[in-house]
Amino acid sequence: MLQVLATRAAECRQGIDFHRFRAKCPDKCKELIRQGIPEFLRGSVWQKLALSRELLHKHPKDIYEQMRRVQTAPCEGDIVRDINRTFPKHVLYRDKQGLGQQQLLNVLRAYSIFNAEVGYCQGMGFICGVLLMYMGEDDAFLMLISLLENYRMAGLFMPNLPLLNKYFFQLQRLLEINLPLLHEHLTEQGVEPTMYASQWFMTVCIYNFPFSTVVRVWDIFLAEGVKIIFRIALALLKLNQEALLHQSFEQILQTLKQAPSAVESEVLIKTALNIKLKNKTLKDIESEWLSQMSPGL
Repeated sequence: MLQVLATRAAECRQGIDFHRFRAKCPDKCKELIRQGIPEFLRGSVWQKLALSRELLHKHPKDIYEQMRRVQTAPCEGDIVRDINRTFPKHVLYRDKQGLGQQQLLNVLRAYSIFNAEVGYCQGMGFICGVLLMYMGEDDAFLMLISLLENYRMAGLFMPNLPLLNKYFFQLQRLLEINLPLLHEHLTEQGVEPTMYASQWFMTVCIYNFPFSTVVRVWDIFLAEGVKIIFRIALALLKLNQEALLHQSFEQILQTLKQAPSAVESEVLIKTALNIKLKNKTLKDIESEWLSQMSPGL
């Protein structure tokens, strides 16, 4: 089955429309992507899914080079300080002032200039780091633009983290719906999503997850959107529910900190995708959150 996706992705490299295949056979395409995009095609398929190259229709074709040529970047000091903490054991990024770290600096610096409202925030380095494993600097830059605009990730990194707060509220409600006993226990122990789920959302399950899980989650995220992160969060809670129900505050936080790296990728993905979650449910919870944020309206 994966050969079909590989063939289609290879064809799209040669000019045949990948989007036409996706539009004609959406269920098959969805199924194939959920099984995992072939590694050697991942970068090109990610760009197709994110429509990142299409951004060149509204921005100059040399937009990345224009941003790179800007001499002053207010966030540069913060970026430099964080680069050593981004995949410190990965061969591409472990050497100070090596090629990988220089590419990270280039792309993050350019983006902070391009979008001064967001600038730079911790977490963006991990996202950029994964992108650079599969594509060049200019394409990684366009992917960052697409992620923060088309996937609305800018709200994860702007002051007061407005999108992250909404996600926490939604996750809490989904926990109450799907795992009521665990929700009750975590509430009694004073454990809230703000204490364990920040990096799950801000890095799209990059931080502290096995790389084999990271790329599978990103395949689905780029194809289907943020719903997969909620499913992964619920799956981690579900898989650890038996232990968590017998733990106190500090033990719970320790278990949830270790949970992403303690479960086999295929088990986690399968468990997550088996959790039923409708867009309407997320939208209804969002409406509830908005009403609480603006009670007088």
